[in-house]
Amino acid sequence: MGKDVIIIGGGANAVTAYTRIATAPGISSVTFVAPHPIGLGGAFGTTDPELLCNTSVDVTSLDPEGPSGLLTYLTARGWPATRDDFVPRYLVGQFCRERFREARATAQARGTATHHLTARAETVRRDEDRDEDRDEDRYTVRLDDGREVTGSDVLICLGLERPRLPDQLRRHRGHPDLLPSPYPSRRLRELPAGARVLLYGTKLSAIDAALVLLAEDSGRSVVMTSPSGALPAVRTRLCRPDKALLDTARLLDLDPHSPHLDTRLARILLGALSRHAPRRGIRRQTSTAADPAERLAEELRLATTGAAAWQDVIAETIDTINEWASPWDRRTRADVLARHREPITRYISAIPAANARRLAAHHATGALEVAATLPRDVRPRPDGGWLVRWDDGPERHVDRIVCATGYHAPRLSWDSGGRLHLDGAGGTDAHITEDLRVTPGPAARPERIWAIGAAAHRRTPIVNYLRTAAIHAREVAARLTHP
Repeated sequence: MGKDVIIIGGGANAVTAYTRIATAPGISSVTFVAPHPIGLGGAFGTTDPELLCNTSVDVTSLDPEGPSGLLTYLTARGWPATRDDFVPRYLVGQFCRERFREARATAQARGTATHHLTARAETVRRDEDRDEDRDEDRYTVRLDDGREVTGSDVLICLGLERPRLPDQLRRHRGHPDLLPSPYPSRRLRELPAGARVLLYGTKLSAIDAALVLLAEDSGRSVVMTSPSGALPAVRTRLCRPDKALLDTARLLDLDPHSPHLDTRLARILLGALSRHAPRRGIRRQTSTAADPAERLAEELRLATTGAAAWQDVIAETIDTINEWASPWDRRTRADVLARHREPITRYISAIPAANARRLAAHHATGALEVAATLPRDVRPRPDGGWLVRWDDGPERHVDRIVCATGYHAPRLSWDSGGRLHLDGAGGTDAHITEDLRVTPGPAARPERIWAIGAAAHRRTPIVNYLRTAAIHAREVAARLTHP
C-alpha cells in the first residue's frame, strides 16, 4: 500500500505541493484540510479586479523550473500577458484552481484518491501504535469540527490569516468602526461613499486597501499612517534574469558572524548591479526624498523610464538569501535580517508601477494623504467614528479605521503531550529543520511532518513569495516520495 498524505491548507502553497506529489509513485491518497475551495486561498482567492499581484507572471508559478506555468495558462486563454506583467490576483486563483483539477484527474487515473475536508486543522499528533504492516508511523490530524483524519505524512501549507493589530488599537478590538484587516476587500467597498478613513500601514496590504477605498469615484478620503510613513519602492517587473547577475558562490560563502558581513554583502549586491548597468550607480536608481509622496513620484519616474536596474537583481537575490540563511540558527538569522529590514521591505517588497501611478493620482487630488508618524491619540466618538490627533496638528474626525499592518505568521508549537498545535497554543515553538521537517527541537527524532511556504518562516527568511513555496514543494516532494 502507498502513502496517505494530508495537506493542511488549500491555497496556492497547497496546490504547488499537491501537483508535485499527487502523480508521484507510491501515493495512495491525498487529503486536503481547508475551509475554502482548493486553490482559492487568502492571497489569490479574491475576485476584486483592483488587487494586482506584487510579483510578475514570470515568478508567479507553481513550478520553480522552466517557463512560468501562469504565463502558459494566460496566453492559452487569450490574455495579453508577458512575463513582466503584474496581473490581477483573481487570475492566479483561477490558475491554481484549474491546475488542482488537472492534477486531481491525473492522480485519479493513476489510482491516487483525493479528498477535501472542509474545516480547519487544529493539531497533529503521531499515533502511539506504529503501523507494522506498512513499517511507518501514522499521524492523526484533529479538525475544528471534531473530526480526525489519519495519514502517513503531513504537509503544512498554511498562509497568512491572523491580522496583526497595532498596540495603539488593541484595546479597541471589536469596535464596529474598526476593521482589523482589509480583506476581504468587499468590506471596504461597502463603506459609505464620502467616508473619511484612517488606514494603519503603508506597505503592501495597506496599498491594496487604499486603492480599493478610493476606486470608482467613491468620494472617500484616506490617511495612511505608520511609524515611518515609508512606502515601498516601485518596479515594472520582478523576473528571473536571463543570465546570472549575482555572484552566488561568494554570497553563499559569507560568514554570518563576521564583523565585515554587511560591507561584503553590500559589495556583492552592488557588483551585480554594476555588471547589469555599468554606467548607472545605485544613487541614480533610487530616490532619497524624505517626503513619501515625493519619493513615490520620483521612484515611479525612475522605474518607468528604465532607470531602476536594481529590480532585475531582486528575484535572484531572494532565492540566494533563502539558500544562504536557511542553515543558520534562528537567532543568527533574525539578527542579520533585522539589520537589513529597511531594504528588504522597500525593494524586495516593491510595488508595481501601475499601483504607484494610481496612488500618485489619488494624492494629487487630495483624496490620499500619507502621515510620516502614528497618531498620538485615537479615541472613539460616542456618536460613531473616531477622534484622531497627531503631535503637529489639530484633532481630526474619521469615520472608520482600517488596519493593514500585516499578519501573524503561522505559529507551530508542541505541547507536553507531543501534539503539534497550528495556532501557537502548544507553548513550545516548533523547530523547522533544514530539510523543512517540523520537530519539537533540534535533537528530536525526524518527523514526517513538513512545513511549506509561510509555515516555514522560522527556517526560510523570505516566504511571502509563491516561488519560495514552489521551491519548498519540490524539495519536500523529493524527500517524501524518495525517503
